[in-house]
Amino acid sequence: MKLNSKTVGIIGGGQLGMMLAESLKKLGAKVISLDPNSECSITHVCDSFICAPYDDLDALERLCASCDVVTYEFENIKGSDLKLLNEKYNIKQGIKSLVDSQDRLVEKDNANKHGLKTVKYFKCNTEEDLDNAIASLGLPCVYKTRREGYDGHGQVVIKTIEDKEKVKPYLGVDGIVEEYLKFDYEASVIMIGEGDKIVALPVGHNIHKNGILDICEVPFNIPNEMAEAMKEKSIEFMKNAGYKGILCIEYFIKDNAFYFNEMAPRPHNSGHYSIEALNYSQYDLFARYLLDLDYEEPKIMHKAIMKNILGVDLKNVDYYLKCPNSYLHMYYKKDAKPQRKMGHITFLDMTLDEFLQIEKGLE
Repeated sequence: MKLNSKTVGIIGGGQLGMMLAESLKKLGAKVISLDPNSECSITHVCDSFICAPYDDLDALERLCASCDVVTYEFENIKGSDLKLLNEKYNIKQGIKSLVDSQDRLVEKDNANKHGLKTVKYFKCNTEEDLDNAIASLGLPCVYKTRREGYDGHGQVVIKTIEDKEKVKPYLGVDGIVEEYLKFDYEASVIMIGEGDKIVALPVGHNIHKNGILDICEVPFNIPNEMAEAMKEKSIEFMKNAGYKGILCIEYFIKDNAFYFNEMAPRPHNSGHYSIEALNYSQYDLFARYLLDLDYEEPKIMHKAIMKNILGVDLKNVDYYLKCPNSYLHMYYKKDAKPQRKMGHITFLDMTLDEFLQIEKGLE
């Protein structure tokens, strides 16, 4: 295999950037990263590191000027800063998907515009907006801030009129109120590429706990026809919206329909399993895209269960590793907060039922 000698800049130094850097370096590329945390995950694998805030435009300029191509693994970077950088440097996937993903209203408007179904939703900035949305949608419904919400942050499920009080601290900030969908399960599609060359990972079954992804199962019991429709519609959406690079779309599944929930323009937690379970992981494929190398539709080599390891789960790691074909990835994070992602374990050739039986041993 011919190695690549390009230098890739990654804005953000978390675990997603770390695993992308590992794939880039396997292909011979050098990696420079910028992050405000001098002990972040990527420092264990990158060739050079700039410790600076994400809004330090001089530091961002230094990073970009030193690299052949630049990407990001963290979406809460100021769009205005990225616009300036995108005009001067090679941010291959551009910034459109990132800027759009920073606003839940824009996300959903674009989904509807380009053929993806969503639940009903209303813009909500004031108490009057909130009252009107509740009157239209009924209860329960869900309030979300339009920007900077993740892992359940900035969200309120409004079950009763009294729950309006929980939303009031957010009023004055741009928000939306969504129809509450009692969905059957959640799933995601991760895509890499642009234009007529976009490939997709298998549809993953996602199980959340306290608003944070807990388990991802691939493959799973979804009708082939629905899985193919989700992939086709997702690829069509990515192409028609003009998005490039890497994109994950999370869906709610209800009966025989799938509803756009949100998207992320970066490698995604639900694709970690692909490192061991596919012939090309999401990181391998995105690395090849960034380096202008050929890439192809990945193939499933093993059935897999991916389990997120939060701070609260660290005590169980040795227990999990007693399982055959288990692969541990730790993120080199020092502060083990209870709900902080510290690592993940992938179990190959295991079903969800088998994994849940293993989990019972922790009770």
